[in-house]
Amino acid sequence: MKILKLITLFLFSLTLFGCNPKTFFVEREIEKNLGRFNYEMLKDGKLHVVLVGSGGPMNNPERLPTSTAIIAGGEFILVDLGAGTIRNADLQNLPLKNLSAVFLTHFHSDHISDLGEANFWSLAMGRTKTLEVFGPVGTKDVVDGYNLAYKYDTSYRIAHHGAEFFPPEVCVPVAKTVRIAEADGAELFFNRNGLKAYAFRVDHSPATPSYGYRFEYKGNVVVISGDTKRIENLTKHTKDADIFICEGVRMELVKHVSDYAKKTGRPRIGKLLFDTLDYHIDPVDAGKVAKEANAKKLVFNHIVPPVTNFLTKRMFLDGVDYVYDGDIVMGEDGMEFILEPKQ
Repeated sequence: MKILKLITLFLFSLTLFGCNPKTFFVEREIEKNLGRFNYEMLKDGKLHVVLVGSGGPMNNPERLPTSTAIIAGGEFILVDLGAGTIRNADLQNLPLKNLSAVFLTHFHSDHISDLGEANFWSLAMGRTKTLEVFGPVGTKDVVDGYNLAYKYDTSYRIAHHGAEFFPPEVCVPVAKTVRIAEADGAELFFNRNGLKAYAFRVDHSPATPSYGYRFEYKGNVVVISGDTKRIENLTKHTKDADIFICEGVRMELVKHVSDYAKKTGRPRIGKLLFDTLDYHIDPVDAGKVAKEANAKKLVFNHIVPPVTNFLTKRMFLDGVDYVYDGDIVMGEDGMEFILEPKQ
């Protein structure tokens, strides 16, 4: 009864001060949705790393395909854009209107599928600059293809909403091809507001060239492996990383799934899964890279096969702590790491 009286008094007070109770509650809900984005992470001087999507291409209820947000110094970068990851980024309250750039590691579909949505939603949220898409040779073809696919959608938006809100020069993303001069070198291709990004070659043949990325900000280092087998160049450019985000494909489990698919009359999926074994990295090998590179924390993303319960998680990580004694993290969608400035 007391609660009912308080509610009645609150509603009466709203009316007394000329506020329609219905309008009040509706507008509160609207603001709750529109005002939920975290813009503070752009200006707090820290390096933010968010696993927007932490899974591989196999659909499962736990993880979307891979995408990683790097946010620091007013810059917001998304590394790869698996299907559905822009929806995740939105629901994770990331500041999409401030999206600075997209970095592509390579062009498999589970790494590029949401490029069109990244461009549209960041624009709809208020982005005022052209979206730049960085990546290996071939990036221009991918970007041009998305621009063609979205050609009519873009024209409809401009015609309907007006050029003031959908500036034609901002609507179309632009490709920035990154070329690495030396096979085992790293190319500094992004340097803004203290955030530096280097590209280095990894081995995901026949998907070539494929890149990993190394980020540096105020003394902190974050490395994203991209898709790759274990190679010396990955270890070289992961040196002294504070966070090493590495793909993980548990070979034993994938082979088991492949064998089962074949013997139960599913030869195509069995063949596809088996073929993945020669151009990815097993979690134990990722642990060896982290150990040799003196990385402080190893975070798994692009997790294959899907890990959806305690048992499969244990099987995925089995043996990693034997070869690496740093922090080991099984990545999950929405997981955030915050690095305080060192300098």
